[in-house]
Amino acid sequence: MVFDVFMMQNKFTDQKKFIDFSLGSLNLSLVVDKNIFLKELSFIKNINNELFSIRVENKLIPRNKYKIEKVFKKTDVNFTIISIDFSQNFENDFFKGRISFVQKKKNIIDFIFQLSARWHKDIPKKVLLKFPFLINIHKNKNFLKPGDIFDGKKRINKGVWNLHEYPPSIISNNLGNQCLGFEFYDQFPWQANYNLGISEAISKENFEKLETEVQLTSELTDIILMKIYTSSQGKEKIFSLWKENTRERYDLRKYHDSQNRWIKKNYLQHFMFAYGEEAFDYKKMKFKIIQIIKEGKEFGGYDSILFWHQYPRLGLDESNQWQLYKYLPKNYKTIKKIVDICHSHKIKFFIPFKPWDIRSNESLDSHAKSLEKFIKATSIDGFFLDTMSSLPDSFLKIQKKFPSFEFCSEGTPREQRQIETLTSSWDQIGDIRRNFKVDINSNFFRFLFPEHPLNLVSRWSVGSDKDALIKRAAFNGMGMVIWQDIFGCWLPFSIEQKKKIKSLKYILKKYHKCFFGDNSIPLIQTLSKKIICNEFSNSFSKQKIYSIYNFGSNKIKGRILKLPSAVKEFKQIYGKDANIKIEKKQNIFYLLANLDIDDVILVNIKFEI
Repeated sequence: MVFDVFMMQNKFTDQKKFIDFSLGSLNLSLVVDKNIFLKELSFIKNINNELFSIRVENKLIPRNKYKIEKVFKKTDVNFTIISIDFSQNFENDFFKGRISFVQKKKNIIDFIFQLSARWHKDIPKKVLLKFPFLINIHKNKNFLKPGDIFDGKKRINKGVWNLHEYPPSIISNNLGNQCLGFEFYDQFPWQANYNLGISEAISKENFEKLETEVQLTSELTDIILMKIYTSSQGKEKIFSLWKENTRERYDLRKYHDSQNRWIKKNYLQHFMFAYGEEAFDYKKMKFKIIQIIKEGKEFGGYDSILFWHQYPRLGLDESNQWQLYKYLPKNYKTIKKIVDICHSHKIKFFIPFKPWDIRSNESLDSHAKSLEKFIKATSIDGFFLDTMSSLPDSFLKIQKKFPSFEFCSEGTPREQRQIETLTSSWDQIGDIRRNFKVDINSNFFRFLFPEHPLNLVSRWSVGSDKDALIKRAAFNGMGMVIWQDIFGCWLPFSIEQKKKIKSLKYILKKYHKCFFGDNSIPLIQTLSKKIICNEFSNSFSKQKIYSIYNFGSNKIKGRILKLPSAVKEFKQIYGKDANIKIEKKQNIFYLLANLDIDDVILVNIKFEI
């Protein structure tokens, strides 16, 4: 993004100059003296750091080598732009740059740093860039990385995200009401690895050491693209602003196709392993689909079934993944019969696709044709994309012919096109056998794209790990994959666990519009340092659902949440009875509860306004 020259406001001499800007809710104080120093940023005082420093090869360009040339400012009804141009000669090389602050929306400021180089004898050099003012902000005691919460004197991370959109880091005042969010954005980081590097550094402890290498040309090049979000309503507002701004770049029309609405209520999916005794009666040589459906009622009833027939049979001969159906009794007719039975019980049916089983004489186009034939022959409802997180172009054409047909990927989509075209996926937790702990964290993807169903699964979990998995699903308001026969290893859910899943499905179904509403926010502010909470709501309702988790080592009793307005009705709808109450003091409403260690509860509250 290169700006034209606007209105020249100042021409600088060698004299130090103080510049104060106000862009809506953001106040900015700069000191210009051969370099540009950030003095104040809204409520953050006495920063007194350089905006940037440049290292050429192993030599740092001295502060007194910069020449401030112009300051530009332009304001109209749609935007405000403030830009500072600078240049520097350094050892026969010439650099030009521009610092810009752009406001197009209330409470959102774009900070853009641009740089160019004219190299001596046209020989490029290694250039390393650093932003010292970010280091100062990072050190602030009220600085939170994405997903962080305060736990007494330390910060812990209770958020997870698995996409290229990174939630903002947040800094607040001591009261927690005034907040700034910092987002480094760019989805395709060929020229913007610096943005990615800064984003990742914010999630680590080595931020001070971060120097990012940049590739410069003779034209001004975007070096850092940062959005600054401002809020006087706490960190929740920062997330809402980021969410709204991020979603504007996405074309989500596919999610609202009336023929695909069924996938949004696919709360429970059963993994049916064709060769296991759960699925197949070897004495009668037939599939036990009726029994599976009957047993599924113990979980609350399956909404879909994934039929897995390839692995471990695949590879024993030259048959590809489509030819393997010939080994089933009566071939395709068996699948058609199972599908018809599932449909009579209002259960959808998926089969898998293996991208790693494509022969040299095959292509995605040829597999798409095979799938099309299979749909016509069997009336299946969906395709599970094993090991995949994107939808091939040839498969997109299938949905045009079969509008209600759905694709579900094993991996959560990460990039924009993937998210726009692939409308459901698994939220898969790692291998328990490799000491992976099922921690109860907030899934940011689920809140950014609530219309994208995620079904939680951890295939190797047993015992208390299964309990933790159910709690994690409840905390994030998402469905599950019921997978008990892990390719011949029988790892069933207990009777009590089945009851918990049944209860979870019931409330997901009953409060669907609230759980999957557009105003849902992860990790809202709580009144206990050992409590985390998600808020589920939509823009057209006075109702909110709070998922609350006690991750501490002691029972918690008393005030849990400060509520936004007067309470009309309240009810705990999931979890161990926490004796919840509403307290009013000085016209402020509080939620009180008794939470045991590791408890997850869901509370439904209807407000007056």
